[in-house]
Amino acid sequence: MAQKAISLKIDLRKQQLLTEHITTTGVQRDIARLASLTLPHTGDWLNVVPSPNLGLHLRTAEWAISVKYRLGCPIYSTAGACPACHSFSDKEGDHAISCGQEGERIARHNHLRDSLYHTAVSAALGPVREGRALIPGTEARPADVLIPNWCAGKDAAMDVTVVNPLQTRMIDQAAVHAGHSLKVRFNDKMTKHGEDCRRAGMVFIPLVVETLGGWEEQAEVQIKRLGAALARQTGQEEAEKIRHVFQSLSVRLAKGNAALFLNRTPSFPDPEVDGQE
Repeated sequence: MAQKAISLKIDLRKQQLLTEHITTTGVQRDIARLASLTLPHTGDWLNVVPSPNLGLHLRTAEWAISVKYRLGCPIYSTAGACPACHSFSDKEGDHAISCGQEGERIARHNHLRDSLYHTAVSAALGPVREGRALIPGTEARPADVLIPNWCAGKDAAMDVTVVNPLQTRMIDQAAVHAGHSLKVRFNDKMTKHGEDCRRAGMVFIPLVVETLGGWEEQAEVQIKRLGAALARQTGQEEAEKIRHVFQSLSVRLAKGNAALFLNRTPSFPDPEVDGQE
């Protein structure tokens, strides 16, 4: 048997044992986290050759905190008040990664959007970023990236969104069904923009990714198409370009998550001394 095949068998056996162990603990968050990590592309950032010139690298602090999040280790030494919004922030970082104050969450979204946009530009697809007046009579902007003639001759309005599968309202079902949060957010986005885009002659495509890195099925299909288009334009191997596109997105997601964590170390009140604060 080839060494690669043996290594695969060992890895699968370790995964089975780990799954059995975590399931028997009954800790819902760990079960949901492990389910999320079984989705494709959750570990793409781990396989990227660091390239500061291309922005494909993680600083030491970013790497360390990203690994903690993936492994389920506490992000912080103790819980406390979030310095951004002053709400309670847990040790595991579930509040921090979803905190909407101070702009890091928007920056994470924009980095993913820009990566997809530049991929489409390099593939000569003529994309438009954050196009306006797409829905007549409204100020709605359903397309982070608009690609002309992408779906059966119709323009495609692609909307990037990141969802935390470990948030309170998702975690129970996320522990049972891997990718549950992806489906919920996909349906929410379709309800909000799908019909309006259809009436305007466009195809609306939510590109949903979990904070742990797994992409929704339709998003995965579209990213593969973008990678294939880029390969045709550059004359490079299709599988290689698709892998590079996913890796680039994965690194940018990890950096965005790390920014949220690193800027939200919980603050604590001064300890009481002799009964006085």
